[in-house]
Amino acid sequence: MKKAFLFLAGLVLISQVTLISNLGAQAFSKGAFIISLSEGSTQAHYTTTRTDGYHTKENDGNIDGDRDPLTLEYGLSKQWGIGVNLGGDILRVDAKKHYDLTTAQKQVNVITSEATVDVHYHYLVSERTDLSVFGSVGLAGVILKGNEGDRDYQYVSSGSLLRLGTQARQYLTKRFGIHGMLSVYAANCAMADTKHNTIATNTATNIKGYALEFGICYRLRGVKPASSNQTPKFKS
Repeated sequence: MKKAFLFLAGLVLISQVTLISNLGAQAFSKGAFIISLSEGSTQAHYTTTRTDGYHTKENDGNIDGDRDPLTLEYGLSKQWGIGVNLGGDILRVDAKKHYDLTTAQKQVNVITSEATVDVHYHYLVSERTDLSVFGSVGLAGVILKGNEGDRDYQYVSSGSLLRLGTQARQYLTKRFGIHGMLSVYAANCAMADTKHNTIATNTATNIKGYALEFGICYRLRGVKPASSNQTPKFKS
C-alpha cells in the first residue's frame, strides 16, 4: 500500500510540472467523453447488526479486499463533468463472526456491487494532465453465496452508497492514458428479501473505508490540441 501511495503522489507531482509547461492546452473540456477501467484495493470497517425481537447484536472488524470498477464521464463544461460508476469489491469476511455461518474456512468472499451517479470538478487541466475531485451517490448491494456440505446458503442485502475522492489522469497519447484514484466511502445495506435468504435473518451490513486504484483511460471525444499562437496580453 505504501508503494501505491507513493506512486499516486508521484503522478500528482508530474501533473503539476506538466501543467506549467502546457498552459493553454486541455486534457478535459466540454463535450469530452472518457472511459476508465481500474483495479485496486480497499480497506474497510465492516459492521453487521442483527435485530432479533428486542435484542440487537453488533459485530465489526477491519478487513481488506479487491476493487474492479468501470467509470464513464461526460464533460458538461471546462471544469464540470457528470458520469456513472459500475463495479464492486470482493471482501474477505469472517462469515461465522458476521453472519453466524459455521464453515471450514475462516474467511469467505463477500461480493459488493455499486451503481452510482458521479459529479466531477476538474480543478487543474493541462495538455496531458487532468486532476479532479468527485462525489458519488447511488445503490449498493452485498451478496454472500456458497455451500456448506450439502446445504446451500445465501445472504443478500441492498441499500445506498456515498463516495468522495480525488482522481489524476495522465495521457500518454491524445486519447490513451493512465489514471489513479483515491476515495473514501460508506455503504448502508439492510436485509433485501428475507424469504430468499437462508442465513443471517434480519441482519444489516454497513461498510465504511477507503479505496486506492489504478488503471487506464480513453477519450472518445474532447481531444483539443494546444494553442500555439497565444500571446500574453499586457495592460497599458
